[in-house]
Amino acid sequence: MNFWLILAVIVTIFLIAVLGMAIRVVLVKGAEARGGCAGKNPLLADEGVACAMCGAKPDEACKEDQMPEIKKS
Repeated sequence: MNFWLILAVIVTIFLIAVLGMAIRVVLVKGAEARGGCAGKNPLLADEGVACAMCGAKPDEACKEDQMPEIKKS
């Protein structure tokens, strides 16, 4: 009984966290996740690391719109 109660609490907290992170994407039509570019990460900005996805340096804007479209199969 005690195991199932703890498991239910853990699963409930996990589901609330996931829904909390995705609420903007779910409720706002056409919304995107914010801050996806690693160049905006303050820990990486101090080291001058470029974004692995778009190649933007910390002092540059995200180059996501310049990236080629990836075909989904």
